[in-house]
Amino acid sequence: MFHGKKKHVWIILICIALFCSTSTTAFAYGKGAKGPDVYAVQGMLKSLGYYSGPITGYYGNQTQSGVKAFQSRYGLPVTGNVDDQTLQSILWAYGNLKIPKKQTPPAPAPPRSEPAPSQPEPAPAPAPQAPPSADLTAEEQQMLDLVNKERAAVGLVALVADPELTKTARLKSQDMVDNKYFSHDSPTYGSPFDMMEKFGITYNAAGENIACNQSVQAAHEALMNSPGHKANILSKDYTHIGIGIVAGGPCGKMFTQQFIGK
Repeated sequence: MFHGKKKHVWIILICIALFCSTSTTAFAYGKGAKGPDVYAVQGMLKSLGYYSGPITGYYGNQTQSGVKAFQSRYGLPVTGNVDDQTLQSILWAYGNLKIPKKQTPPAPAPPRSEPAPSQPEPAPAPAPQAPPSADLTAEEQQMLDLVNKERAAVGLVALVADPELTKTARLKSQDMVDNKYFSHDSPTYGSPFDMMEKFGITYNAAGENIACNQSVQAAHEALMNSPGHKANILSKDYTHIGIGIVAGGPCGKMFTQQFIGK
């Protein structure tokens, strides 16, 4: 997707992995509820502009007002409670947030005084497989293996673990734990693009997924069960990934996946 002639608009796909299972069993909760489900909904509504209070995990008057405003805007029954339909709509709206990305300009071609001699076209190289990385923890390697297994199943090349990107992904997860928030906009580092630029990471395309869950497998399944987040994991525009998993937060662990295409 393009914005004007000089900027790409990339969808930053954010995954909320709640404690509940991925089944479609009907449920609803509202005022007085508390826990990781409420924490996640508050974070999404805050990023969407429907909630301005603190993200505490407690469903009070401000949260109820934010849910009602969202339900009214999206044509849902205005109950003030989060039911299946409301939750799916919030997830869809949050997954489709758009952030402008600065496009890295191509390097200028060197001047030529005469035509370069023609050379035979090289034979296509076989699709590379990402080797295990000593820079990753066991859980981070597990998540990388799951991501690359999904990519291999649809004929895509494996993502390579980038050491510098892994550092920023870990910093982002730790920052969410320390500062008690759940968003791609960090009070410490700014947007994912700001963060990458601050740490000297260059790219042609970039994106970020975050998750709040208890295990690698559960976080991965939640990502893959969301069409938008799945599309981000399976994007052909990305070549490298950084994964940061930090213990803490309301769900047990914070997960950050940062993607770049070089």
